[in-house]
Amino acid sequence: MKLTIAELARAVDKSETYVRQHIHRKHLISHKDGRHVSVALDEAVRWAREWGLSFVSPPQTNMTLDAIKNRTARMTVLTWETSGEQAINLFTLIRHRRKDALGLWVSEPKEIWSSVALGHGLRLFSFDAPFGRCQALVDQILNSNTLEIDGLEVHYSLLPNPRRHWAYRDDRPFADSSMRSPFLKHSAEIIEYWSFMAEPRKHWLEVLNSLQGKALPQLASLRFPLDGRSDRVGNLMIAGAQDAVACDLLANRNQTLSLHADMNNLLPEAYRASVWACHSGDEVLRREVPIVSAQTTLELASDVDHIGFAIFQAGDGQCVDLMETFLIMEASVRLELESGPTLHLRHHPSRTTHKVHPSGSVSMINVQSDQDSAELDKGIRRLWLDRQAHERENVARREGNFARFAPGEFDKAINYFIGLLRQDSDRTEPIYFADPYFMSRLKSSSGTQLYLDMFALATIDRPLRILCTKRMNSNSQPWWSNYPDLVTDHVSVRSFRRHDDTHGFHDRYLITPKHEILITHSLSGWSKDGVTFARLPYDIYRTEAERLWSMDIGSTTSDLFVHEIA
Repeated sequence: MKLTIAELARAVDKSETYVRQHIHRKHLISHKDGRHVSVALDEAVRWAREWGLSFVSPPQTNMTLDAIKNRTARMTVLTWETSGEQAINLFTLIRHRRKDALGLWVSEPKEIWSSVALGHGLRLFSFDAPFGRCQALVDQILNSNTLEIDGLEVHYSLLPNPRRHWAYRDDRPFADSSMRSPFLKHSAEIIEYWSFMAEPRKHWLEVLNSLQGKALPQLASLRFPLDGRSDRVGNLMIAGAQDAVACDLLANRNQTLSLHADMNNLLPEAYRASVWACHSGDEVLRREVPIVSAQTTLELASDVDHIGFAIFQAGDGQCVDLMETFLIMEASVRLELESGPTLHLRHHPSRTTHKVHPSGSVSMINVQSDQDSAELDKGIRRLWLDRQAHERENVARREGNFARFAPGEFDKAINYFIGLLRQDSDRTEPIYFADPYFMSRLKSSSGTQLYLDMFALATIDRPLRILCTKRMNSNSQPWWSNYPDLVTDHVSVRSFRRHDDTHGFHDRYLITPKHEILITHSLSGWSKDGVTFARLPYDIYRTEAERLWSMDIGSTTSDLFVHEIA
């Protein structure tokens, strides 16, 4: 980006004459194109810092014509065609970056719209063009609230003032960043125009619900996870790749980190990097270094499992790139590809060999992992993993979302289970309990007490619906038939089996009016194997229980044969 004399004077709050004097005295390097004089942004930042001047960088909307000409863009538009055959914007994203960053052999953009129908009234349009052309389309949208695409008029409802924020790249699984960059190798500055229309968002959520968790593969080209960000439906977003400097951080085998930088002929020290590395939750390195060469090597004194870096503009401290990633600590595998039809995969610690037979002949290749890390680092990591597991379990217990009982804690497991049944005692909705082996009666005194509490004390005045998979003999009577009617009148038990006489379901769960609890073992196995209860927020098993219970008893047309146990 280049600044005119007037723009630079405003940025440092000085007169144009002041700026020209510094150029004349060689304090400030300028570029001359005919009668036009400009100063590179990085040079302006360096000069202002050297002379102790405050520097307010001009907003990106003031990007010079040269900068706009040197950037290429892709515009994607997701539309929804209403019943009235009016096309409404669901999401529009413009991604732009420098042309020369794409390589020498990239052809000029065709400026032709392409489209694909996604079903549910959705259509995805794509358009490659110079950034200036896409910016003109944005101006058209803001002025008329419409965009014409090959004769189709797409309607927008946007607030005129955009919101600016940043999206950084992040390779950590389940990263907590608010929004990931739509570029794989660059962070992005986001200019976003917001829409508060309720109807498009409502339709989008209806589409997601109808898909039942399945993804539309064509939406990958949108480069934005709209299925998880329904708050962005109706918006228009402009993402500019921060590709003036491109960095990558590598962990080497010799306990060093290498920061690789592509500075695109920028002035030295225009950017600085903060690099960090962790092992088992402890920081073993955090250092700030100037980006002055293509590679900077940093020595480590420990194994690392988490590395990252942040790139800052030296002038104003703005973070323009940030990346974090977790590393695989160790792998102990030897892979051999022999000339012949067999591939051997040997795992040395367990002394086991696995064989597969690839097609065609291959040559010999040996792949050997690094040796085990130092005993100190390995011991620290084992203790850290144990602590993490213990802390997570304690948090789950405190929140009432998790409880684990060992084989010798049968009575404690029963008391916890009865407590779950007693919850929501003010509600009258049915309780569902699914246990494939419920008909296997517990004969101990604890088991008898469990059934009495379950039938009489915990669920009285509320329907208790029990699902099992027992194969029933028409002449047999269930073991609870000797209980008084007062105890069992509100209890119903149904068996679900497939037509090939296999179990109709396998999972164990308890559904109360407010909660959904997954249970790891059947009642008959709690004493021998122990049991774990995990509270879930998804209502997946609630839906399954209601679906199974709604099946017709004795019907032969459904997937399962349903039998009511008297």
